[in-house]
Amino acid sequence: MTLIDTSAWIEFFRPKGDPLLKARVRDLMSIKEAAYTCPVAFELITGARKEELNDLRTGLGLASRFVLLPEHWDLAGSSNAALRAKGVNIPASDLLIATVAHSLKMPLLAKDAHFETIRVHSLPNLKILAST
Repeated sequence: MTLIDTSAWIEFFRPKGDPLLKARVRDLMSIKEAAYTCPVAFELITGARKEELNDLRTGLGLASRFVLLPEHWDLAGSSNAALRAKGVNIPASDLLIATVAHSLKMPLLAKDAHFETIRVHSLPNLKILAST
């Protein structure tokens, strides 16, 4: 199973999105190895245009959803405190997504440099499959 970040889903749904990321997401979906978590769904749904919602819901319906547990919130909070102590500010949604991937020992497919920063400064075992 691979946790797919919002940034990779956006590339997947974008008509002219990154062809390599589109293929990776499509391949993960075809073998039932695609996953997402609540902050990803929230970001996608709130950022989608009305005419995109059906495709978005259909695509997410082909992936497994992992919900946030209390320990995810606690670990994300600790990570945020550690990062802020180093002068690093990361969006809360990215910390929650990284925490779920890290806690479940799932690789994270992303096109977002925040995840490498999180890995370097807070969650060294976070496995990132694609990042910019």
